[in-house]
Amino acid sequence: MKATVHLWGLDGRPSIVSPESVALFWLLNNTQKDCDVTIVFSNNTDLSPNQELPLLIEGEIKLYGYANIARRFSAEESALEMALLQFTQDHICALSQYQLYLNKNNYDSFTRKVFAYLLEWPLWYNTPLKYRALARKRCETLGYFEHEDDPEQVEQPSAELDDLVQSKAFKLTNASKARGKELLKSARYNLQYMSRLSGQVASWLEARARLEKPSTAADFLLWANLFVQLELPDGQLVKEQLQTALGSEVYESISKRLNDCSKSASKLELRAPSFAEKGNVVMSAYHALQRFVSA
Repeated sequence: MKATVHLWGLDGRPSIVSPESVALFWLLNNTQKDCDVTIVFSNNTDLSPNQELPLLIEGEIKLYGYANIARRFSAEESALEMALLQFTQDHICALSQYQLYLNKNNYDSFTRKVFAYLLEWPLWYNTPLKYRALARKRCETLGYFEHEDDPEQVEQPSAELDDLVQSKAFKLTNASKARGKELLKSARYNLQYMSRLSGQVASWLEARARLEKPSTAADFLLWANLFVQLELPDGQLVKEQLQTALGSEVYESISKRLNDCSKSASKLELRAPSFAEKGNVVMSAYHALQRFVSA
């Protein structure tokens, strides 16, 4: 029986809203020559016991999460390989979540909008809000701009009230000061993120050099996370930071890997999701009821 793997994606390609979906698609495309797996871009987290994708279904067996599924298709891992994979999940993946959901430019310009193509209403509206809340918990040591999507945001005074209590000159001065503070905060937050990214990638590569294998499950997860961060609207800043921190030669080697993985033709069997597999209001209510009954 073929295994079915559910991922985030559209038009036959994995979506960068899910680095793990990108990583697993690349891993399977590079290792499963006999095509004993079918890929379904269902974008439906309700199918998964932990309500996350990727998800593998093989008969009565369900495996969720990149690491669990990768082990199903990979050779036995060494202790160092497992450590690299865990480090990537704990640290590099968190930085991708930060860039997707807490970087204001990326979130407003890309992340919120792309869910309208991946999901039906009202799921496409609620899902990025949910993931932003999760990212805030996961990245609580990094600074980020508050957003209207944050639940504790309070309504600001109306423009009419501002007109009554502020002169035009006073408002312009305040607006200028606010822009200056925003720029300073943005620079500080970017420095925090960039410093953490370059340090963690450098440490990862130093440890990876001790392995002789040409590629591992941890490699694909790292490459996918870097690919996501480079593809987002602020990706040019990430590129410049990595080039400076890692050196041009190392960066070009990584860039070639990312290009090879993202541009290679898929060797995997793909099929469209059935109605029961799709993320829609009817099936979402059905799965919610199932979870309530089994709780």
